[in-house]
Amino acid sequence: MMISNREKSILKLLSERLHSFLTIHDIAQDLGISSRTVHREMKSVEDTLNKYHLSLTRVPKLGLRIEGEPQNIDTFVQSLNEQHTIDLSDEERKVIILYNLIQSKDPVKLYSLANEIGASTHTLNKIIEQLEPELKTFELSLERRRGEGLILNGEEVNKRQLLARFMLEKLDGDSVYSVVEDHFVYHTLNETHLQGIVDIDRLFNVERLLMDELGILPYTLTEASYLTLTIHIVLAIERIKQDGHVDIEDDILNELISTDEFKVSERLTNVLSNIYDVTFNHSEIAFITMHLRGARRRHEATSYESTETHEQRVTELIDFVKSEGFSFKDEESLFKGLNLHLEPAINRLEANIETYNPLTEMIETYDKALFEAVSSGLKIVFSNYHFPKSEVAYIALHFGGMLKAKQSRSLHVLVVCSSGIGTSRILSNRLKQHFSEITQTTEVSVSSLKSIDFSMYDGMISTVAVDTKYPHITVNPLLPEQDAENVKYFLKLQHSIVQRQQDNQSKEQPISYEDYDHTVSFIEESLSLIQNMIVEKKKVTQLNRYLVQTLSKNHIIDDTHSFNEKLSKRIELQGFALTDYPVAIPHLSDELIKKPQLIITELTKPLMLRTIENEEQEVNWLVSMFIPKNSEQGQFMSEVSSLITEHLDDIDQLLNDRVLIENTLKSFFLNKLKQKLTKTE
Repeated sequence: MMISNREKSILKLLSERLHSFLTIHDIAQDLGISSRTVHREMKSVEDTLNKYHLSLTRVPKLGLRIEGEPQNIDTFVQSLNEQHTIDLSDEERKVIILYNLIQSKDPVKLYSLANEIGASTHTLNKIIEQLEPELKTFELSLERRRGEGLILNGEEVNKRQLLARFMLEKLDGDSVYSVVEDHFVYHTLNETHLQGIVDIDRLFNVERLLMDELGILPYTLTEASYLTLTIHIVLAIERIKQDGHVDIEDDILNELISTDEFKVSERLTNVLSNIYDVTFNHSEIAFITMHLRGARRRHEATSYESTETHEQRVTELIDFVKSEGFSFKDEESLFKGLNLHLEPAINRLEANIETYNPLTEMIETYDKALFEAVSSGLKIVFSNYHFPKSEVAYIALHFGGMLKAKQSRSLHVLVVCSSGIGTSRILSNRLKQHFSEITQTTEVSVSSLKSIDFSMYDGMISTVAVDTKYPHITVNPLLPEQDAENVKYFLKLQHSIVQRQQDNQSKEQPISYEDYDHTVSFIEESLSLIQNMIVEKKKVTQLNRYLVQTLSKNHIIDDTHSFNEKLSKRIELQGFALTDYPVAIPHLSDELIKKPQLIITELTKPLMLRTIENEEQEVNWLVSMFIPKNSEQGQFMSEVSSLITEHLDDIDQLLNDRVLIENTLKSFFLNKLKQKLTKTE
């Protein structure tokens, strides 16, 4: 059994005053914490006392006192003095809970899990509640068996994916793991727990072997991808020893066997098999291969050459984000960066691999407009794929790095480490070397943050996890490449936040005629799109002819010949059918289109259309979306795409519900209009 440092301090105070009462206020004052915090700890305190057949007596106006048999009190006091304490974050507890559930083939008792994390079963149940939505995203579920305990159900591959992601979040967040000259180094480590989850020697050994084998590939991985892949392989070795093997579908396996990454994975696993006495079957090798193909790569070292279709989609994505009001200083570099990023990103999506991105929440919160624009663009341009928030955030980083900057200014950055000296000084020097806009730094310790006036600084950068709502970022003090990129974007976000705050504080200017015209135009187009949505049941034998005739009849296009040519070219580059689902989403943004139009067509007879993978497939539904070039209605269409991807398994029911689709568009329109009307210049 383990207890937290705070709980031990409270118990120690109570045990030292067995014959007198202590109020909550007394305890709070003595420990330098709030009365509310003491109240939160009391349930755990009582649970611990109960294990020694002791109780906590409460007397109004007097306070609290431990009650029980003298011999039980003596046993408790002796045990308390010998008690090891541990303070774990909820994320660390999730890692331990998940690891124990994965390791066990049988149900695990709740009291056993509670003991592992040093918490009460009440606290355990709260953490499990937090864990369940995250399990759902990996198609895993928890089953409570009466009298037996808790068991984790789901595919082995998904269990490993989730555990690795949790570990990466914990390791990154607490600066446990860092990279020095492409080698992994541990700074701090909770030996009691993490040592049991990850064999440190094995981690280093796998990392070294991985680097040796990856040399033949035509690209190099980022440090973060080395970390991800290393942890996945170490977990694979551990699970194979426990007879837990992944299963990969035969068609996926056959596609991977001919790749360079599979050959590398095969050589690597042969070496690992000899060292650790385990057998990697083809599915296990394919699992490592998928991670290699989906790994993030250093741009300058990659030799990937995009297809014409891929390049066309990247261009369309950039055009869409620009149509949302953003401008970029170097579109050629932006195109190259996105081109190189999206191939492994799509490999990750196809392999159901979600990459951990420490900046996701920050980007979504503080650069919401750009995040939403990129997310909407991805839904339209890459409609066959569902991009999780972590991937959207990585792509938003590319766009954010190329935004046309406002006038730069000198920055004063708060740099934090555990002591306020040493690593913070190293980081300060690195920051000044990398970022000319950082002209002043102040190094402080974590303990001094309570007295800091954050308004004096333009941002906070820390080498350790800190408990504060003030915007900050945690990095390795040596500032490896990926961390430097993250800091670059963090500073850009901070600058835009300050700029917005200054703008909001300035006197609101009356709306200009130009703003009036844009807003009225937006309202007219939006209402037209919603009110004139076409929903029909029709026999369609040729997609082009049907769309051209429908758009012409409804005065959406005038030049039918030119439009037909552009639509045909688009269909040649990209199939519109969603693989394995009876729906296609033809879409186009072009200057020939006079106003936005949404057409939902139920086909009386299935139509053979091409998917994105160039395979023919029957579809029963067409959801066709057309908007003028640079129209603001792009996000409306992305809302429809999003709705469709969320209801692919009940697509007939959705597309027959015109009211639901209209209400979705109306809700989006009202929110967008509110933003426009409350905008200040």
